[in-house]
Amino acid sequence: MFERILNPVATTTIARTVSSLRRAIMQGDLRPGQKLIEGELCRELEVSRPSLREALRALQAEKLIDLVPNRGPSVAKLIADDIEAIHEVWALLTGEAVYDFTKVAKPAQKKSLANAIEVLRRSVEDNLPIKQLAATNDFFLVIMLGCGNDVLTEMVFRLISRINFLRSQALIHQRCGVLYAGEIEAILGQIKAGDAEGARQATRKHIASACSAAQALASVTSLGRPAAARTTAGPAASAQTPEGAARRVAAQRRS
Repeated sequence: MFERILNPVATTTIARTVSSLRRAIMQGDLRPGQKLIEGELCRELEVSRPSLREALRALQAEKLIDLVPNRGPSVAKLIADDIEAIHEVWALLTGEAVYDFTKVAKPAQKKSLANAIEVLRRSVEDNLPIKQLAATNDFFLVIMLGCGNDVLTEMVFRLISRINFLRSQALIHQRCGVLYAGEIEAILGQIKAGDAEGARQATRKHIASACSAAQALASVTSLGRPAAARTTAGPAASAQTPEGAARRVAAQRRS
């Protein structure tokens, strides 16, 4: 998936911390707008405060963390204007990549796309949003690396963290997997038919759906979390507190 290109195997404490926190955000363990308590994260992730702050600054550069002076770090919120702007650029760039790819796609590449869709379908059936995200990334990675435009690919890679952030929230909270799988399969259908313009339009239609889902989620959440969920008591609710999320991040890091 794209993360393999952008984030090779973490070999330093800071890199591992960045990877753990990024995964927790993508999986919804840390919610949009949630305040992060540095001391708790340091204990749970077994890192020093300077290392944690370096990791938070790296995630701030990816637009996944907000660092506000005198207020501490928090997970980035879903903001409607940002969502529209990100998807507009994503649609333009990815649409062109798919257009170019369709003209030169080889049988082996088309088979890789079909394999990614098969994984996506199984992940939807099993209700595994993060695997759906990974399969979708695998699908588009084949296209980006095969489109023949390195500059365009580099520009898309710069958006990946924010795109994944928005897509993961929609998959987790709105269960858009069935819709997305159908739209991505339609892209492959146009690629197999050799219809470059049809593939571009199918891609833009899919990204428009993703944009609508992200905007809908942003409009019905407060701090990225439905109000009812914030008042639920018991163990399930405690998993969504900073302390509970930190414990889950640490457990994933050690696994």
